[in-house]
Parts: sequence; structure tokens; C-alpha cells
Amino acid sequence: MRSSLSVIRLGLSMSAVLAVLYVLVMIASLLLGGRFTTGSWQAAFLGIGWSTLAGFEFGLLGVVILGFTAAGAFVTIYHAFRRRVTSQAEPSTRKPLGRFWAFRLLAACLVLPALGMVSMRVFASVLSSGAESRLADTNGEGLGVKSQPVSLGSPINSAHREAEPSFTADGQTMYFNCNNADICVSYRIGAWGEGNWTPPERLGSPISTEYGEFEPMVTGAGDKLYFNSNRPDGSLMHIPFLSPFVNISGMVNALLGGKSGARFLNGLGSGHVWVSYRIEGVWSEPRLLEDVSGEPPVNSAFHDHCLAFSADGDEAFWTSTRPGGFGSNDIWTSRRVNGKWTAPENLGPNVNGPGDEHHSIPSPDGKSLYVTTTRQDGYGGEDIYVTRRNTKGKWGPLVNLGPLVNGMGDDRCPAWTPDLKIFLFDSVRQVGFGGRDIWWVYFEDVR
Repeated sequence: MRSSLSVIRLGLSMSAVLAVLYVLVMIASLLLGGRFTTGSWQAAFLGIGWSTLAGFEFGLLGVVILGFTAAGAFVTIYHAFRRRVTSQAEPSTRKPLGRFWAFRLLAACLVLPALGMVSMRVFASVLSSGAESRLADTNGEGLGVKSQPVSLGSPINSAHREAEPSFTADGQTMYFNCNNADICVSYRIGAWGEGNWTPPERLGSPISTEYGEFEPMVTGAGDKLYFNSNRPDGSLMHIPFLSPFVNISGMVNALLGGKSGARFLNGLGSGHVWVSYRIEGVWSEPRLLEDVSGEPPVNSAFHDHCLAFSADGDEAFWTSTRPGGFGSNDIWTSRRVNGKWTAPENLGPNVNGPGDEHHSIPSPDGKSLYVTTTRQDGYGGEDIYVTRRNTKGKWGPLVNLGPLVNGMGDDRCPAWTPDLKIFLFDSVRQVGFGGRDIWWVYFEDVR
């Protein structure tokens, strides 16, 4: 009996300590990861759903089981050793478990963080409702107006993060980042100016998972989807509730940057580019790009993301934190020559600076490259710039696209419809639905 009480008390103590560490990791992953991926705390809080709460509580249950398992093993070994060296009786313990500090701490870890997450979600929903009402009242007036960006509106934009659109060749199907860290698809009904889109459909497993999936790029035929994900490769992918710890590791690696070559836990959580094929209407299990024959050498041991191809498919541009660049995130390129891709090449100091450059997309004629970056001559936060390539193939200095596209918040990840009439980008604006939204202007005004 006393041995059982010892196991219970030690199990509670070990579980309580592990639970506190688990709660701290989960909260850091939720808030910091959400803030980095959505562009606002409000959108990060709105990303808290029932699945988040369920995952948190199940993870906490796993921590408790681990604590009691370790306690049982320790007490068994301890008493076996004690019986061999002494005949001293085990001290009696009469203190009720309900008054035991570890019991109360464990109960607090079980209840208080969940209540806090629900409260943050409700608070963010109240804040976002006013912004949605204001934008709904004014959004229709913006159609056809060339002097200001126009929000894609509902049902595409919501209080979550919507970003990084990509289109099939007919311009009727749009893939984009949704729900903060998933990939969705929507279909346009009627002409562009009518603004009618079907409600976004989340691409479920194996595309969207409990890990982060971003930056979808679909081929014109709609049969191949490239995207960025921080999911681990191999058997780690199938370990339940690993994603918060992978997110934390990814943020640490992002803070370390690639310039020094430093990596935490062998780069775990750093995003890489994956590809999936649509076969008989179903997306195949994604594969890392380096495991697929004929794909460019994009992935490295560091963070590689924001892949885009030239119109002929023979030139790839992407962002990487690998060493050898001018800043943390730089633009790199590779060309396909005689069927083989060349070694990755940095675009050089005209394009890359000491900060971050990412999401570069070439124009159809291959003469221009639109880049997201932060520069001193910007309008606020991230801005979209353009660089042009001369006859010798050298890229010129970046030029800001100006106030039609760039505002006080983050404006990034340019894209356009296949007919080159509409220029799209995601932005954080006070009149948005919350977090990042997708906006558009006429491409002729941008050029």
C-alpha cells in the first residue's frame, strides 16, 4: 500500500514538472508560431480551434502517462535496492492527495491553459467582427477602381491568414494558404470583377496536416502541386503531437539563420519544398523535391521555400537560408541545361541584401522578377519590389512597386492571373478581415 502511494505521489510530482514544461512549449509554439505565420496576434488567436484544444489535452495526457511510468520504474528500483541494504520501514504518508502541491499544479495545467486559449479565441473573434462588417460595407464599391487595392473579400478572406495564391491555366481554380497553415482550393464563378468564389475547400491529408503547409504553387494543368512544409521526413512524421516541438525547433533554426551555418537539432522544423501529383482526382503522398527525378536542387539542410518557375519551366527561383548568401533569406536560382539542373546560384547583391528577400516570381517574358523584401526606402513592413534582367542576364537593383501595392503593413507574395490582367498579393491592412488577406489590382497599373 505504501509502495503504491509512493508511486502515485512521485508520479504526480514528475507529471506536474513535465506538464509545466509541456504547457510552456505549447504556448510558445502557439503564440510565436502563429504570430510569425499569420502576421498578427489576432489571427494567431483565431487559429485556436477545437482540434488545437484536443491536441493540447491529449498531449498533456501523454505527459502524465510518461510521468507515472517513470515514477513506477524508479520506485520499483528504489525499493528493490532499499530491501537489499536496510530493513528500515518505509515512512508513512498520510497527507491527502488533494492537498499535494503536484496534484494541484497538474490540475491547473489541465484546466487553466485551455480556458486561456478559449478566452483568447473569443476575444479575437470580437475584435475581428467589427473589421469584417466595415470591409463588407465598402468592399463592393472597390470593384473596378484602379487607384486602390481591392480585397478578394468573403468567402476567400477571413479572420485567419489567407496568402500566396496560385492559379491553374484557365484562371478558374485558385490554390492558396488558408486557416493560417493549411492549403485550400476555391473555384471562380463568372467574371473576375463579379468577385464570386466558391467557399474554400481545405486540402486534407496528405497535403494539409498538423504541421505547417504554405506557399502552394500549382501547375497550369492542375496535376502537380508544390508547397512548403516543416513536417519531418520519415518515421517522425507519424509520431502524435510532435508538431508543437517541431515548430519550436523551426523557430530556433529561423533565429539562428543560415549565414553562420548553425543548426538546431539538425535543422528540425526548417521548411522544405515538397511535391504531390493529382492522380484520378486524388493528391498523392507528397515527396521531398530531392527524391523526385527531374526536379531542381532546391532543398538543402537549411530552410528552403517560396519556389517559382519561369514560363518555360527551365528556370527555378526560391528562397533559402543556406550559407553563402548576403542575409538570412536570399533568392537563389538554378537553370535546366540539356535536361540537367545547374548548381544553386545566389542572385547577387543587386537583389539580395543583409535582411530577408523571399517569394520571387518571374514575369512570363523572363525579363522581370518580383521580390518581397524589407528595405529602407519601403512604405512599411515588407514591400514588393521588381528587378529587371539585362541582355547579359544580370539582374539590376530592386525597385519598389510604389503605394498602389505597398502600404504601411506587410505587402508580399505577388502573383497574377494567367491572362496577366490581375495582380494579386497578400497584405496586412487595418481594413482587412484579420491577419493576412489576399488583395488585387489591375496588372497594367503595376507594370
